[in-house]
Amino acid sequence: MNVPLIDLKAQYKKVERPLLRKLKEILSEQRLILGKYCSALEETIARYAGVPHAISCANGTDALILSLMALGIKEGDEVITTPYTFFSTASSILLVGAKPVFVDIEEDDMNIDPVMIRSALTPKTKAITLVHLFGKVCDTRAISAIADKHGLAVIEDMAQSLGARLWGTMCGNFGDIAALSFYPTKNLGGIGEGGMVLTKRDDLAERAKKLRIHGMGGTAYLHELVGINSRLDEIKACALVEKFPYLETWNKKRIANATYYNRQLKDLPLKLPKMDPPGSHIFHQYVVRTEKRDALREHLQKKGVATGIYYPLPLHLQPCFAYLGYKKGDFPVAEEASLTSFALPVFPELKTAQKEYVVQSIREFFA
Repeated sequence: MNVPLIDLKAQYKKVERPLLRKLKEILSEQRLILGKYCSALEETIARYAGVPHAISCANGTDALILSLMALGIKEGDEVITTPYTFFSTASSILLVGAKPVFVDIEEDDMNIDPVMIRSALTPKTKAITLVHLFGKVCDTRAISAIADKHGLAVIEDMAQSLGARLWGTMCGNFGDIAALSFYPTKNLGGIGEGGMVLTKRDDLAERAKKLRIHGMGGTAYLHELVGINSRLDEIKACALVEKFPYLETWNKKRIANATYYNRQLKDLPLKLPKMDPPGSHIFHQYVVRTEKRDALREHLQKKGVATGIYYPLPLHLQPCFAYLGYKKGDFPVAEEASLTSFALPVFPELKTAQKEYVVQSIREFFA
C-alpha cells in the first residue's frame, strides 16, 4: 500500500466543479486583482477568526513582513522568536532590517519557551514573533504577560494554525497582529501562494492595507508609505472561498486521525504530540519523535508510507544566519527536535485502511 504525506488531488475533487465555473467567470470579467472574491475571503476569515480586520496578500512570508512593517519594526530593533520553525519566521525580521533573537523551545510541544524569552530581553527588543507550530497553540498567556510587562508587540505566525483555539479563543486574537499562509499544503490551502494579515487594531489594519499596495492610500499614485507589492489575485481568492466551508470538517478529521495514532502508538518508544486542551491542536502536521527516526523513516519508505522532516536544521545553525553568532549547543531542545522528529500522514482524506497500515508498519519496525 502507498500512503502519501498529503493528497491534494483528493481535496480538489470536492470543489472542482463549482470552482471551475467561478474561474471561468473571473476570466470572462477580467477583474483579476483584489476583486469581489478577495473581499469575500477577507470578510469570511475575519468573521471566522473573530477579528475586525483581515488583509489579504500574496503569500505567508509577505504577511509576516507586512505585520512587522505595520508595527514599525525597523533597523536596530530586535525581535525574539523560535529557531525551530519555517525559514520565513526569521527571514521576515531580517528583511525589515531588524535582528532575530532566538530562544529555545519547550520539550512538550516544540513551541517557543516563555521562560527563555525573559532571558533574551534587551533594550532593543521591540516584539516577539511566536509560532503556533504544526497547529498547536503556544502558551499565549505567559507570552502576553511578558509582552505587556515590557511594552512589546506580539506577532502570531499562524501559518499552520487557522482554526486552533485555546481557552475558547481562536488564533489571531492573542497578539497585536497575525500572519496567515494559504500555501497549498496548509489546512486551508489554495491553488498557489496566498497570505493574510489579521488584527484587532484599526491603526495596524490601515497601515497593512496601504503597505501591500506600495504604500498607497485612497488616491492612485499617491504614496503615503514605502510599501511592497503583495496583492492576492482573484483566482486564488476564489479557490479559498470555495474551500473554506470544509475547513472545520477537515480540521476535525485531522484531529480524529491524530487521536487514532496517539491511541494506537502510545505503548511504543515514541514521543507523541500533546492534544490538550481540546481544540488547541489542529494537526497541520502530526509530528512524533524518536532517536531511531532515520531508521524508522527508511523502514516506512520501503513499506510505501511517506513521511517528512520539519525541520532538519534549526534556524540558528543555518549558513545564512551564521553572522548572528549562534553555535551548536545554544538551543539544545530545538537541536534535539531537529534530529529526532518527523511527520506521519494526517491529512483529512486519509482512509481507515491507510491509517491502520501506517500503525502496522511502525509496530513492525519496533517489533
